Amino acid sequence: MSHREGSPEDIYDMDPKDILAQYSVEWVSLKKAYEEVRVGLQRIRDELNKIDQMFKNNQLSEQQHMERYHQLWLESTQIIQVKREIEARLSEIQQAMQKADRAIKIREEERRRRELLEQERANAMIEWMALREGFDFISNKRREIDRGLDQLELQRRRREVSEEEYRRRHLENVRQLAELRAIEGDVKNRLNELLEIMRK
Repeated sequence: MSHREGSPEDIYDMDPKDILAQYSVEWVSLKKAYEEVRVGLQRIRDELNKIDQMFKNNQLSEQQHMERYHQLWLESTQIIQVKREIEARLSEIQQAMQKADRAIKIREEERRRRELLEQERANAMIEWMALREGFDFISNKRREIDRGLDQLELQRRRREVSEEEYRRRHLENVRQLAELRAIEGDVKNRLNELLEIMRK
């Protein structure tokens, strides 16, 4: 019988796909040998039935029957031993192939996970760059409104604008500032989320 040499670590160092390929070849060979064994055992059963019938028909003496029966029994014992070895090896191979198949699936899942993570990082980088430009624009716009409020306050003190005009423009600027601060906060939170994704 063919048995794999070396320690179990030798198998673990191999690519699971190579393991499957090697075991598949041995599996096919053993299945062929198993079929030959099955045919051999059936042949011996047929022979036993035949000599039993010949003995009943007085075509064989008791001595001849016993001798032939003994020969077939020895042959069947050897074949059965081979059959057991084949079955044991097939069982070993089946377990090893199942283990290799699981390893392949784990590797494939890990590969898909890495690909998804890389894609997620790439998407996060693209979104981060776009949001960063928007964040800078919002920050600049907010500072511009702050400066406008300072200028408006200066104009009011110099009485260059009426109180009514001051209140109207001041209220509008404050409303815009509130909206921008809210957007700026949301964008900043999203930028931080994207940074966490890119650091994974």
